[in-house]
Amino acid sequence: MGLADLLQWNLSLFLLIFTRWAGMVMIAPVFGARGVPALVKFGLAASLSVVVFPLVHVQAPEIPTELFPYVGLLVKEVLVGLTMGFIINLITAIMQGAGQLIDFQAGFIMGNTVDPINGLQTPMTGRFLTVLATLLLLATDSHHYIIAALVKSYDYLPINPLGISYGAAFFIDITAKVLALSLQIALPVYGALFLADIGVGLLTKTVPQLNIFSVIFPVKIIFGVILLYLMVAFFGESVARVFDLTMEWTFELLRGWRQ
Repeated sequence: MGLADLLQWNLSLFLLIFTRWAGMVMIAPVFGARGVPALVKFGLAASLSVVVFPLVHVQAPEIPTELFPYVGLLVKEVLVGLTMGFIINLITAIMQGAGQLIDFQAGFIMGNTVDPINGLQTPMTGRFLTVLATLLLLATDSHHYIIAALVKSYDYLPINPLGISYGAAFFIDITAKVLALSLQIALPVYGALFLADIGVGLLTKTVPQLNIFSVIFPVKIIFGVILLYLMVAFFGESVARVFDLTMEWTFELLRGWRQ
């Protein structure tokens, strides 16, 4: 192999590594926030690619020299990064789903605001839980585990695999688990507010002269805020559990790809 061929092979390998990291950085929590400038994301993906390059270089993957097979590899690497980032980013979906349930029961459903992290219209409680979960992930250096998971992905799914298995059943199962986790996180507050509604209904039947609708909404909001305040004390454990589950799903997907 001549010098020109060696340089071309190394550059092609670096671009393949960069595309996988760029796909993850674009969508993963913390890294893919809307408030992070695109230049910062590009620089982070490039820096991580430089660090990982020697580890992948040792594997000496076979890189096609033809244009279309190489472009197909680039697309595959982007999709791998996006898929892993999407699974880890399910933390955000779980928190927003829990916030949606709480807001629906507490009467906040009409107060949706724009989430500055994702640039989407989200419920207020969902945004609060998402920001709090992001701060907890940063405080506990959990983003390091995200980087380590993508580094480990080269052991399960190399640059040029023989094939990729695993179908849509995995993602359908993950969707059901996300909905179940959202309900579990919101259930203490949601259940307490639901019981409060039942009590108000019984009170209305007992004292029909009482104009309960003039006071029920402010009372539910105050009650919901108090319950959220009490929930924060246990929220760290919930975030840790959800993060562990998303990492388990990520490696389950990688193991399925290796089969």
